[in-house]
Amino acid sequence: MRRLALALLAGLTFASAAWALETTGFRYERPLSAPGDKPISFAPDGPMYGHAQIGFSDLRIIDGAGQQVPWRTLPRPKAPSPVDVRVINAGRQGNAAVALLDLGPRRKLRDRLELGIPDTGFVGRVRVSGTDDRRTFTHLSTSVVYDIAGAEGRARSTVVTFPPSDFRYLQLKARGVSRIDGATVSGRGPRPTELAVVTNPRVESTGRATLILVDLEYPKVPVDEIRVSAETPQYDRPTTVVGSNDAKIWVPLASARVYRLPGSSVDSRAPGTSIRIDGRHRYLRLTIENGDDTPLEGIDVAMLAFPRRLLAEGGHSRPLRVFYGDPSAREPVYDFARLPIPKSTAFASGALGPERANELFEPPPDTRSFTARHSNLVTVALVIAAVAAAAAGALALRRRA
Repeated sequence: MRRLALALLAGLTFASAAWALETTGFRYERPLSAPGDKPISFAPDGPMYGHAQIGFSDLRIIDGAGQQVPWRTLPRPKAPSPVDVRVINAGRQGNAAVALLDLGPRRKLRDRLELGIPDTGFVGRVRVSGTDDRRTFTHLSTSVVYDIAGAEGRARSTVVTFPPSDFRYLQLKARGVSRIDGATVSGRGPRPTELAVVTNPRVESTGRATLILVDLEYPKVPVDEIRVSAETPQYDRPTTVVGSNDAKIWVPLASARVYRLPGSSVDSRAPGTSIRIDGRHRYLRLTIENGDDTPLEGIDVAMLAFPRRLLAEGGHSRPLRVFYGDPSAREPVYDFARLPIPKSTAFASGALGPERANELFEPPPDTRSFTARHSNLVTVALVIAAVAAAAAGALALRRRA
């Protein structure tokens, strides 16, 4: 019995040692707080994006007993699939194309339409109204649709948005287009949100272009969309977007156009043009080609990103500490990350504390050669040798003379 107990104790000690984490390789740590014992949902911030590996393969969480806390990324909510809707009473009324859409008897919140418009080369305005009885209509929104060609290619949008509503019928009245052949409707999907980073974009016009430089303070910060607006009443200008983490090497991210079309509001608070990108950079630089026009007035730029939340396993002793900043760390493997999350699971909202240097951090040994580790010393030695050789040569020539 004594031998069996010792064997079990040794096994438990080995398992604990295997599950415990050596933290000397991580440069940074910070506390993670959350109420209760539920799984903890928390959002990475600028310091974590900047100092951890992309994808957080070096992220580890330790509980109060020194054991690892499994974690995973939370899947991004999917947008509802568009559904074809029945178009009735389509035709023309005066100088406008009209159509009545029947969304069906089942109540659902909708906020987006994509219209089937056969025309090319148009700029139109679509008024959307809702009703349940086809007698009393409620105005919901007015949107601009367009199909325009330019030096950078053709730009087309027939998307109409409106406040979420569950009306069965939607009445459309479109000016500037010939007719409405069909439509698809969908509910509100995930939207990128503005980054909680205080930025003061640097805007300067040089020659025929306007340059806008945005500094997000930390490298590798994800950006999914750039929203550009200006107070100039009407414009349509080619734009390029490049990104960099060191302000030296720049990579192309997007080639697009920024515009405010006829019939759009001139309110500077209007949403403006959205440019989709896949950015992981500290610096973003936009170049707006002005051509022979004057630079845009009152330019406003917003950086947006989809939420990227992480989920830590619940039921662990406090305090919880988060470690990262080890470029050689392998990606962790947890059952928690592979198992499905039950739909009934409730999450606790976690908060990351301030980032600080890990007191136990030990830099990895430098395995480079002596020459690589002391390149400056080698350079100085070569310079001294060259000077000595030149002096020796000059002295030899004087002796011969």
